[in-house]
Amino acid sequence: MYLKPSRRKKRRRLITLIVWIAAALGIAAGVLFLLSVFTDFSPFSPLLRETETVLPENVQMTEQGILYEENGTLHLRDEKGAAVWEMNLDPENSKYALSDSLICTWFQADIKAYSYEREQLFTTAVASSVMDVRCGNSTIAVLTGAADESGRTLYYLTLLNTKGEQIGQVEAGTRQVLDFGFTGDSDMLWSLSLDTSGVVPISYISTYKNDGSPTSSIENNTQVLERVFITSDTIFASGTNDLFSYNYFGEKQGETLIYGWKPEYASIDGASIALAYAPRGAQGSIESVKLFSGGLSETIFYLPQGTLAIAVTQDTLFAYTESAVVEYRLSGELVKQTKLDYTLTGAKQLSDTLAVCWDKDGKSYLMQLK
Repeated sequence: MYLKPSRRKKRRRLITLIVWIAAALGIAAGVLFLLSVFTDFSPFSPLLRETETVLPENVQMTEQGILYEENGTLHLRDEKGAAVWEMNLDPENSKYALSDSLICTWFQADIKAYSYEREQLFTTAVASSVMDVRCGNSTIAVLTGAADESGRTLYYLTLLNTKGEQIGQVEAGTRQVLDFGFTGDSDMLWSLSLDTSGVVPISYISTYKNDGSPTSSIENNTQVLERVFITSDTIFASGTNDLFSYNYFGEKQGETLIYGWKPEYASIDGASIALAYAPRGAQGSIESVKLFSGGLSETIFYLPQGTLAIAVTQDTLFAYTESAVVEYRLSGELVKQTKLDYTLTGAKQLSDTLAVCWDKDGKSYLMQLK
């Protein structure tokens, strides 16, 4: 004989079910709370977090945090925007350069180096006024220029250790040094220079040990090279017409056309690179992006109307409009679009993990990219 359950039993079952659901929701809420406390994850956090102090456009980022100059003072903040320290520049209008381990300031021919604990490592002077400086892990490269007897400028890269001692020098001669920097744990120095003394301008990419000993040289007389990007095994050279890839011996590995496009940002992780290009001459809006991988394969993204800026990581492309942030996989698929409660006027990628945005009310925001 089939017996129907009584109303009392039904009520008990319903109450039991509600209790189990409430318990499950409570456990889930507890897990999310612990994640938000002990990690940077929070499902209730806004995509962009307003900073306690408005960040200027000269803001940069290293492994030590966010650093910028304002009114003759260097400011260091952590990834959440909280103040870590301030350091006055002396003199006030000194210029500065950063790496993950060193801060270097200079004025005319005088150079100072600091650790991120604000310990002054050295102060020294070079033979002529400093044109630019780059910092490595434990090496500093100083670009200077001096006129010879005929009035031509001769360019030099002087290499200093963290005691201020000269450990090497590269003589570039009359080739104008357009850019230079360090890469790798051993502070491999690279330089991009341009020789305009002949009928055809010739671009050179040269690499050196941190004592100035040459290791390779790349020469290109087909077009002017404008930017250099270096991974753990490849040198990428971006020219007016083409993007080239070379190995560390200077042998060309690949080439692809980029005429009409300019590099915006390169995400580099070991041997992997994601290199984003935007149309040259774009005024106020980026309509599309070309993304290149290490093998120079190309993916084109057609962005939302009114895109102000982009950011790229190893797996995601971000497009910033006035009212939203749009995310794409690097293969081209749309991931999601997040609407904003304020109107953005600009954005700047600081690293593979962080970007800064500004709105029309003069506020600034930090956005975690991963």
